[in-house]
Order: sequence, then structure tokens, then C-alpha cells
Amino acid sequence: MTGIRIVDNKDVYRRIVAAINRDDAEALDELLALDIVDRNPIPDQAPGREGFKQWMTAARTAFPDLHGRVDDLIAEGDRVAARITWRGTHHGDFAGVAPTGKAVCFSAFHLVRFSEGRAVEWWGTADLLGVLQQIGASV
Repeated sequence: MTGIRIVDNKDVYRRIVAAINRDDAEALDELLALDIVDRNPIPDQAPGREGFKQWMTAARTAFPDLHGRVDDLIAEGDRVAARITWRGTHHGDFAGVAPTGKAVCFSAFHLVRFSEGRAVEWWGTADLLGVLQQIGASV
């Protein structure tokens, strides 16, 4: 069985989060398929890997110190489900709200499908209403 590479999808997911934490878009090139499908894109997000990087840039522009901690991670077949806690400080525009300098903490849930060691499909939902409340937006 030489030459067979076993890929741990949970490890790849953790590496994606670590790349986001480091603001390392280049690291995503080996972790995301070029044509990854983001099922919950931000407005005007480009398709594929470049769109995912666009999301990361937008998130890190609003919260330059954005850091995720994986709280729960479950894998079954080609999919990984995760609960993650994000923390950051509001130093850039977010959803039309000017920087406040306020710290935020919010949860997100991801379901990611993998193929050949790369994420190929991404579903995500985050408590963005909670973020808006924490930065004092009128909601």
C-alpha cells in the first residue's frame, strides 16, 4: 500500500482555521479546492477559493485580530461538522458599522465536504446578530 495517502479531514479543517487565525491566505491554496462552493457567501463574494479568501480579507479587515477556537469537531465520511468560537476587536467597517474598538465573541457552525484532502463545499452560519449587538449597532 505504498503511495496511498490517508487524509484526516478534521486535521485539514483545523489547518484552515489556523490559516485564518494567522491571516495566511496562501496556506489556503493547499487546503481549499480551486472551485470550492461557499453555500453562505458574503454579498458580492467571488466564486471559488478566491471568494473564500475575499471573505477572510473582509472578516480580518473588520476584526484584524480575529481568532477562532474549534470547540467541537465531528467527522463522518467526507464531511466535517464543527462548532467554533470567534473572538476579535472591531477595528474596521462591519455591516455598515464604523469601527468601535469593542471586543466581540460569537459562535459559528460549519459543515464542510472534502475531496482528495481539500475542502470542496462549505456551509457556515455565524451569530452575526450577536456581533452587531456587541458593537452597539441598532438592530
